[in-house]
Amino acid sequence: MRWWLKARKGHTLLPLALVSFVTALYAVRDVTVLLPSITGSPQVALSLFVPVPLFAFLMAMLESRLPAAEISGVRPLTRLDNTLVTATLATAVLLSALVAGLEATAAPLTGGRNALFLTGLMLMGRAWAGQAAVMYPVAWLVTVVAIGFRGNVPRPWTVIALPADDPFAAAASLVVFALGLAAQIRSSRKTA
Repeated sequence: MRWWLKARKGHTLLPLALVSFVTALYAVRDVTVLLPSITGSPQVALSLFVPVPLFAFLMAMLESRLPAAEISGVRPLTRLDNTLVTATLATAVLLSALVAGLEATAAPLTGGRNALFLTGLMLMGRAWAGQAAVMYPVAWLVTVVAIGFRGNVPRPWTVIALPADDPFAAAASLVVFALGLAAQIRSSRKTA
């Protein structure tokens, strides 16, 4: 397992991912910015963009591997990869809850929820697009900003723009994350 973690560069990239996530969560707090949009000029919470470094580091870890050795190996690498992703996201959700508790506001909770949703999107895309799938969640963010608001009210399909206490957003994030883990089974041993 130690060799697998070194091949995935987890010993260096994982701490960087979590530190960047919690630093960004603490820095943006509940700040909103006015962004250009096709459907108006919504006030968008900066916390929408907090998970970007986290899933980018995760993709870097998952793609830093030795394909020939892994395809011929007998170790359960899919299980190890899914454990890495699940543990990282569980830590991110706990960190967002900790920051929310320290700041006495619910806004940081959306960072953990959105990390689940966006990482699930990335993992589903990775099964077909490989490393380029890191852009799928970024495309979702751009789409949400461009057409995901009616005035200042987010549309339900956006998921990531919904309030922290929205049960639909929480359920959708968990479902998309679970689908991403299932798709990871297909892509974990792919060499191309």
